[in-house]
Amino acid sequence: MTTRLSLMLAASSLVLATPALAEEEGLTPEKVAAIQRDEAAAQAKVNEEFGNRKPSEMSNAERGQSIRAQQKESAKVMEKHGVSAKEFATFTARMTPEDNQRAANEAKRLEDKAKAEKEAEAKKRKGDGEVHIQQGFSDSDPVELESADGAEPSVDVDGSLDSSSTAGAPVVEIGDTAGTAKGMSRKASKRRR
Repeated sequence: MTTRLSLMLAASSLVLATPALAEEEGLTPEKVAAIQRDEAAAQAKVNEEFGNRKPSEMSNAERGQSIRAQQKESAKVMEKHGVSAKEFATFTARMTPEDNQRAANEAKRLEDKAKAEKEAEAKKRKGDGEVHIQQGFSDSDPVELESADGAEPSVDVDGSLDSSSTAGAPVVEIGDTAGTAKGMSRKASKRRR
C-alpha cells in the first residue's frame, strides 16, 4: 500500500508542477496571446493562397494541400517561439480564468499596437497632409504648385524665384475654360480655334 501511495504522490506532483515548469520555461499567457496572433496571421496567409474558399468549395486534393500548408505554417510559428505544439496545447488547456484574461488583455494590446504602427506608417507615407496639384509639365504649359485664391499665377523661369518675393518674376496669364486667353485680341483667339 505504501508503494501505491508514493507513486500517487509522485504522479500528482508531476501533474501539478507542469504549468509551473512551462511558465518557468517562458510560456506565459502573454506569450500564448502572441503565439495565437502569429498563428492566426499564418493561417490567414494560407487561406489567401487558396482563394479564401471554404473547404466544401475545394476539391479533395486542394483541401489536403490546404491542411498540410496550415500545419506547416503552424509548426513554423511554434518553432519561432520555441514551444512545441504539445506544450502549447497543455499550457492553454490548463490556463485559469485569470490567465485567460491576461491572454485576452495581451491580445488586445498587441492589436492596438499593430493598428498604431499601421496608422503611423500610413501617415508617414501620406506626408504633411497637403495636396499639391500640378497643372502642367512643360514650358508651354507651366506647373503651379501653390497659389492663393484670386492671385495671379507666377512662373519661375530661371530658378531665381523664391517663396518670399515675387517681384520681377514674369507673370503668366492662364486662359479661361472657353478657350480665349486674357490679353489676346479677339482675332487672335478666333484664329487659334
